[in-house]
This record gives sequence, structure tokens and C-alpha cells, in this order.
Amino acid sequence: MRSSAVLSLVALLVLTFAGVAYLTVGVLDMDPRRTDNHVTVKMESSGGLMQTSQVTSRGMKIGTVQAISVTPDGLDVSIALDASKDVAVDSDVVVANLSAAGEQYMDIRPRHSGGPYLQNGDVIESTRVTAAATVSETLQLGDALAAQLDTSALSGLAVTASEAIDGRDSDIDTLVETFRFLAATLRDKRTQIENLYDNAQQVGRNGYGYGPVLTDAAPYVGETGAGVTGLLESFNQYSYVASDVWDDPLGPLAVRIDGYLTPLNPDLALIATLLKPYTAPIKPLRVDAGSIVDVLTTVFPRGGPAKLSVEMPN
Repeated sequence: MRSSAVLSLVALLVLTFAGVAYLTVGVLDMDPRRTDNHVTVKMESSGGLMQTSQVTSRGMKIGTVQAISVTPDGLDVSIALDASKDVAVDSDVVVANLSAAGEQYMDIRPRHSGGPYLQNGDVIESTRVTAAATVSETLQLGDALAAQLDTSALSGLAVTASEAIDGRDSDIDTLVETFRFLAATLRDKRTQIENLYDNAQQVGRNGYGYGPVLTDAAPYVGETGAGVTGLLESFNQYSYVASDVWDDPLGPLAVRIDGYLTPLNPDLALIATLLKPYTAPIKPLRVDAGSIVDVLTTVFPRGGPAKLSVEMPN
């Protein structure tokens, strides 16, 4: 056998071995060097999980589902976790969909970092498991909801809506134009609106901490309201009493006193007529109050002794 044929056969065997190794380790995830921790997850329903479903934590694949068995209390899901990955015992388990097609996976979400960690043979109780609704369950719920709808009522609503807008094209155009102006106003007044929002936030920050004070003051405000109500009621009662007193005792008394004083009042019109010739020369006189105040301010300055100036004749 030629040496070239031997090299070709060796290269072919190497490539075959490498391909088989890649398919075994990379595709089938059968790494003979890896050790697994087998953990049981108790569930009330599978949530669509299968024996080939992935197990992840924080987005990283850490294991696979190996078996699902039925128990009197629900299901026992056996998962194989990579022993090199530390998964906290205090973790929640969520079964969710990878996509709308319905590929379910199990996600382990630790509540905090640090140990203790899951070991071989540990059990996660069903109280920590949340299974999302599968696509089939969602479709069933949607079908049940659709069955509850009254098609005749929906048709009536559609007819009513069509009749409501029939012949109102101009009104609809006006409404659209109004919204367009509103949008333009909001766009133009954006700075003012932002300032108003910032001021409202500042008012809220300034009022932070006054809640307990206002709560403590609430009973006193209530008592004040009751007091004001009593005071208004008292005024109302006083008005009725005063009305009776004025109509009965004080009314006739005032009329009698007016009858006594009216004959004694002087005739002011006659007196004014008699004094008019004597007051006529005084009528043109006007008093300049501003000048008098200026003179008094000069003679008696603020905060000092009085001043008097005398002009000497030439």
C-alpha cells in the first residue's frame, strides 16, 4: 500500500472520529467527562415540558429534563444539572415558552447569590414552581371566551356605530382638525408643559413628609367644621330672635321716639337760606392742604427740633 493511501485513510478516520465526537458532545450533549446532579422537581402540571426540554438559569443552559413521572400529588420531573454549575437551593422554578411555537423550558431563578447549592438527590417542592399557560391552554381559553360573546349583540353594536357616523363626515373632519390643533399646541408649548410638570414635582417634593402631620390634623379639622356648623346654626337662631324683638318691642318704641324728636328738629333748610348771604364771600376761598403740610414739615422736621426762619426787611 502506498504511503499516500495510508495518509488518506488516517485523515479520513481522524475526521470521522472528530465528527462523531462533535455530534456526541456538541449536538447530543453527551459529554462523558461531565458529572450531573439529579434533582427532582415536584409539579402540579407539566406546563408542556418534555423529556428533552432544556433547563436554564439566568439565560445559561445548565441541564436537561430526563424523565416525567405521574404521582398521586401531581408530577415528579427529574432533571440533570451540570455539577460544575452552582445553583442555589433557595431558587424558584418557572416553566415558560421559548417562542410562540410552544417549545417549553424550565428556568431556575435563584432568590439570592451564594450557597447552599443543589446537590444530587435534592427535591424542589411544587410551592416554588410556576408553570406558564401552554399554547393549547391559551387557545382553549380564547375559544371559551369567544363562545361567551353574543354575535347578535356585536352585530348590533357594529350597526349602531355605522349609523352614528353615517352622514357626519364634516363632524369627523372637524374632530380630526381639533386633535391636530391640540397636538400642535402641545408641541409648541412643550417647554411650558415641562416646566409645569417640573413645578408639580417640586411641589410634591416640598410636600413630602407632611402626610403624617395632615393626618394628625384631620380630627381637629373635623372638630372645627362641627364648631363652625354650630356657630352658623346659632347665628340662624339669633336672626329669628332679633327679628321678633325688632318687630314687637323695638319697632313701636322707635316710632314713638321719632314722634317725639321730629317736632324738636330745626328747619335746616330755613337756616341755610338765612345764612346764604353771609357765607357767599367765603365760597371762593380754597384751602391748599398740601402747602400747609409742607410748611408744618419744614417747621417740625422728623427727628429734630423745630425750625423757624425770620426774614429781615431791607
